[in-house]
Amino acid sequence: MVKESTNFVIAMDINSINDHSPWWARAFAIFLGFMLLLTVANFFYLEIFGINGINHYTFGNEPPDPGSYPENGTEEEQRNYNNSLREWDDYQSYMEMMDDLEESYVTEISQIFAVLTILIGIPTIAMFWTQNEKMLHFGLAFGAISIIGEVWKAYISSEIVANFMESVPGGGDYAWIAKTSIFTSSMCGILYIALAIVLHNMYHNLNDLPESGFHVKVDTPYIETVDHGDNDIQH
Repeated sequence: MVKESTNFVIAMDINSINDHSPWWARAFAIFLGFMLLLTVANFFYLEIFGINGINHYTFGNEPPDPGSYPENGTEEEQRNYNNSLREWDDYQSYMEMMDDLEESYVTEISQIFAVLTILIGIPTIAMFWTQNEKMLHFGLAFGAISIIGEVWKAYISSEIVANFMESVPGGGDYAWIAKTSIFTSSMCGILYIALAIVLHNMYHNLNDLPESGFHVKVDTPYIETVDHGDNDIQH
């Protein structure tokens, strides 16, 4: 006995393909929240300590001026003087770099972009936490602000930092790191934009796909034919 085969039509809802866990976007929102906290902390850090911040010379650790060379001193005194002079020169070069950075207004630029990051970052976190359809727009804006701010600061400070490194013995070999910071400083912003695009595609783009040709109903017009009897060929 042969059973008749039955054709099963499986209706697949396109939204079921797009059923991703909301925690992918929420994890990114948590990450942005952490970065936002660091931005707030850096804002107040610059406000309190300035561009100098807390460094090796803070809290009275500045090296003393070695004075004149002890020509009549012992060999050990002359050696100690040379070491002190080297520390003093490094300190002077460092303070000159800090003065140049202060005059370049890099602190003010950092704080301005910190405020912009906070203002756009809070709604961006909300958009990704709720997987709102505008998450892409806010994600792109957040990434763009990050790129512009970091590249601008790197452009201003890279040459100043490179000059300082070249003035320190052995530092000239690594001065290229400061000069390339203009390009590397944009990496975080590019990462934000890339993740925003990927996450938006996960939650929203598939909803906009049209139905395939197998699901679209095409209304074919009714063609009326005239019956001419046995003389159809003549007509």
